[in-house]
Amino acid sequence: MGRKEDILESVRRIAAPLAVQEGLELVDVEIGGAGGRQTLRLFIDKAGGVSLEDCSSVSHAVSTALDVEDPIAGAYDLEVSSPGLDRPLRTPEHFEKFKGSKVRVRTFGPVAECENRKTFVGQLVGFSEDKVLVDVDGKVFQVPHAQVSKANVEPIFDI
Repeated sequence: MGRKEDILESVRRIAAPLAVQEGLELVDVEIGGAGGRQTLRLFIDKAGGVSLEDCSSVSHAVSTALDVEDPIAGAYDLEVSSPGLDRPLRTPEHFEKFKGSKVRVRTFGPVAECENRKTFVGQLVGFSEDKVLVDVDGKVFQVPHAQVSKANVEPIFDI
């Protein structure tokens, strides 16, 4: 695991139980930014959606805990929001919960057992035996979860 992954895992370990105390789920954590200042983004959710008050309470609790634990070197901005329409999918539970949804799954590199593809856009069939199952134009690909770099629900807009 690289330095960035270590930081994200530390933040997840700190933030997830604090979100649960507020009746929320920590969906994902991202860190990035340019110009020397990093932005730490936390995505939270609950049935019925999240409110500004939910974001504020999680932000305050996590900020205080991060000040104590200090897993991130240097200055950073903390953002807390809902996962949005293109919500990230990270855990096996996320993949099961959004079964039937249109998704975009990207891997770290070409996956030999999946015709050397790196991107899969189609209907999420589910999660089984550490594999994300995606139906792309009638063909189901079994993408190893360990090789997934990013997965999101693809919003569908009816016009």
